[in-house]
Amino acid sequence: MNVLKLVPSDKYDIASAIQVSTLPLPFYKEHSAAHQQFLEQLEIMEADHYVVLKNSQPVLFATISGESIVNLMTRDISWMNWKLIFDGLELIGKTRFQSEIRMTFAQPLSHMEQAVLEKHEYFFTDDGTASRKLHYHTALVLGGGGARGAYQIGVWQALKELEIPFELITGTSVGALNGALIIQDDFERAKEMWEKIETKKILSFPMKVSSKNTLSELLGQIASFTLAAIQSKGVSTQPLQQLLDDTFSEEKLKSAKQEFYIVTTELPGVTERVIHFNSCKNNQQKQWLLASSSFFPAMAAAVIDEKFYIDGGYRNNVPIDVAFQNGATEYIVADVKGPGFSKRTELPDSQPKIVLKTPWTLGNVLLFDGIRSKVNIQLGYLETMKAFQKYNGYWYTFDEDLKKAVSIQKSFFRYIKKNYSLSLWKNGESRKRIYQKLRRYYKDRVYEENISLVLLELLGKQRDIPPNKLYTVTEFIQLLEKDGEESLPENSFDGMISVQEWLGRYYDEFFLLSDKRQFQLMTNFLNVEAEEKQRRLSVLFERLPAMVLEVLMNEYIQKGRR
Repeated sequence: MNVLKLVPSDKYDIASAIQVSTLPLPFYKEHSAAHQQFLEQLEIMEADHYVVLKNSQPVLFATISGESIVNLMTRDISWMNWKLIFDGLELIGKTRFQSEIRMTFAQPLSHMEQAVLEKHEYFFTDDGTASRKLHYHTALVLGGGGARGAYQIGVWQALKELEIPFELITGTSVGALNGALIIQDDFERAKEMWEKIETKKILSFPMKVSSKNTLSELLGQIASFTLAAIQSKGVSTQPLQQLLDDTFSEEKLKSAKQEFYIVTTELPGVTERVIHFNSCKNNQQKQWLLASSSFFPAMAAAVIDEKFYIDGGYRNNVPIDVAFQNGATEYIVADVKGPGFSKRTELPDSQPKIVLKTPWTLGNVLLFDGIRSKVNIQLGYLETMKAFQKYNGYWYTFDEDLKKAVSIQKSFFRYIKKNYSLSLWKNGESRKRIYQKLRRYYKDRVYEENISLVLLELLGKQRDIPPNKLYTVTEFIQLLEKDGEESLPENSFDGMISVQEWLGRYYDEFFLLSDKRQFQLMTNFLNVEAEEKQRRLSVLFERLPAMVLEVLMNEYIQKGRR
């Protein structure tokens, strides 16, 4: 199961499911009153509304006011079983990291209903409120990804700020190294290490001094690295061993509060080996960290007790299963998109999983750069805050709720209606079609209330606005207004750029099928007299609504708001 927080425009899609839903407990006298209240409160954004989905189908609807559930409906009486209901409630509560689940009833409970709640560990207060404490054993799961691992330090920073504790850590490769930094509980030292990191501090490889950060320089570095790895059967990890000695304190590692498990791969059988770090001999803890992160054949294998070990990513790059096997009941997963094998792990319905996986590329895997690490730390922090609903946005991060974006949206809709007689949709089917088309570009959820934010973010990508900053909607629009007046940074990222990013930039600039080129072509095609422009828009909007809206939003920002 998974949980979705609803927005007002979701009423179009859920209304029919609401109408056949029933009250399992007496929140209202009649089912129809529960239906009406749910949809009316959703419309005006009063309280928080959730749907629990199982196999993509809605099975439970809940309204939470403050910290109390005040409305609860299950889909169709044939679906109603108490385990599903209470699993769904626990999933909602734990997704919000609440300390307890409380229910406030408008009607008295029957003896049977009270018995059911007591059986599921709910207790009653004098005013009839039912509550149940939520017990957490949260795991922080840190995937492998080499130099991209700085992102996980930003995740840690946000979790500390949000005061979300975790009792268990599992890590592979750089995730193992970051896990060890976390159990030492010295954030500033960990951040400083990543912000000053260089490849020569990790690998015995003579990196050339980069002057221009060009593609040819990068390819030359990779070629030299590959040759060195082949000639020496893996580049020496002696600098990494020294870094481990300088960074980690055996005393702090031994006194860790969290349980910590790391994954490595044993040779010659390429067998997964899970190490309970807390139980390691003191003189082997750093060796096991090295073993988990030795990305063979690029890096030399580690030797422990006359056995050879290489990067854990060969068998389990994102060790969610290790967390589950060791008692985790919630999972915060920081996946930095490293090369390796990721297992599919089925979790119980009541256990939430929050996956942090940036839509942006995070740079090179084996070539380390402190400047780029700083950017990735900022991304990890901002995207974790978004995941816990403190900020808004997908590609970018906004320190505002949707109200500001909605006000811009209304003005934009009036502009295209007035100037081009263009209405976004005529019925539910056309609305869904536009959502789907926009999602193809946006890659995340699109709904009526966030369309303007979606278009602003897509324009931000076109203009290479940096994503590692916190914006207001007004600040973001001001950056977009600078088109032709002031130049923005050449690319979205400071520091070393990966081959993937270079190729992506080349594709965007020169291939006709790229989003950026299509946007430019569409803009030029619509640069005609008003009457002809309106005719072209009426035809194009039916075929390419997402690109037309993006071009018109850009026009509105440059001209329509003035």
